Amino acid sequence: MRLQLPPITSDAVINYFDNLLPDSPQVRDRIVARYKASSKQPFDLLKEIGKDSVGAIALFPPEHPYKKEPLSYEILDNKKLEAVLSAYKSDIPLGMLKEEEDFRISVAGAQEKTALLFIDGQWCIPKGNTPTTHIIKLPIGEIPQASATLDLKDSVENEYLCIELAKALGFAVPSVNIIKTDNLKALAVERFDRRWTKDRAGLLRLPQEDICQVFGMPSSIKYESQGGPGIEQIMKLLMGSSNALEDRYSFMRFQVFQWIIGATDGHAKNFSIYIDRGGSYRLTPFYDILSAYPLLGGKGLNIRQLKLAMGLKATKGKKYEINKILPRHFLDTAKAVNFSQDKMQRIMDEMKGALPKAISQVRANLPEGFPEHISNSIFENAKKIIKKI
Repeated sequence: MRLQLPPITSDAVINYFDNLLPDSPQVRDRIVARYKASSKQPFDLLKEIGKDSVGAIALFPPEHPYKKEPLSYEILDNKKLEAVLSAYKSDIPLGMLKEEEDFRISVAGAQEKTALLFIDGQWCIPKGNTPTTHIIKLPIGEIPQASATLDLKDSVENEYLCIELAKALGFAVPSVNIIKTDNLKALAVERFDRRWTKDRAGLLRLPQEDICQVFGMPSSIKYESQGGPGIEQIMKLLMGSSNALEDRYSFMRFQVFQWIIGATDGHAKNFSIYIDRGGSYRLTPFYDILSAYPLLGGKGLNIRQLKLAMGLKATKGKKYEINKILPRHFLDTAKAVNFSQDKMQRIMDEMKGALPKAISQVRANLPEGFPEHISNSIFENAKKIIKKI
């Protein structure tokens, strides 16, 4: 959303702010209950928890306007950290404990999470206007479906591995670490919409928008199959990027990576742009990368059920099914979005050559006790897919 006049009065306004909130209706219900919000409408919720939102957005009521303050925070010991991370089990939203009245954050997305400040090697709850530095993601757990049970109890390790593999292949991704308390584990994802000042005395909030916000769409249609943006719309958007050649190349390369690792949740809210001075923009690092391969077999999924969130051009319509996608679908898609087919072929060839070394590198550096069924499933299925190139 641009800041120039005239004022924007369409649905894009409410959609923009709605996209700052958690997707889950259950989490929104908890916010209403926790803070006695007037309703579940975006502005009523953000009035209560909008102090530290995605990007450069910080929302304060008129009676308590924003003012610049020194960093202020409460250091968490292991017991208090576990209380914050496990708060969702007591229907407390986003780790905002009842005794922490000043801790009010809004984090978008579907899974249980919170956000914390990491400073001087310690996890902290920010106070006052102090921003957070990390998104903390909890295990997703089991998701019952009509024909399967999706076991995502190890989603923390799954996402950790996928991001480390992306990094090994040269993608721009956030730094991630697995953190553990006595009874819990979580994935700490360094926020790329925050940056320390040179003297490290303060934190800057960097403007960014996810693709749903860019197009003025609600999160309810974040998937292309629901009417949301697809590869063509995003590639057209990136034509206007201040880093257009590299951004378009990286985005198409990432589509190949998602196919290889079985990442089925690459919807519009999982891609974002930085908003720079003068209204220029560029692609942010890639994030929220999770493989569906560990869900295959047993009571889980069949590989025929795995589909990409954004389809590739096919002879008739679009191809989504991971096991049916072939290199020609990427080449046809490249042509449709005015991207060089020679570059597209080079991307696939280079990915095929680089994957074995990247897998070996990531496997050698996995944390002690890392679940083998996660790493083996992702690595072995990725090797099968790469043989199609």
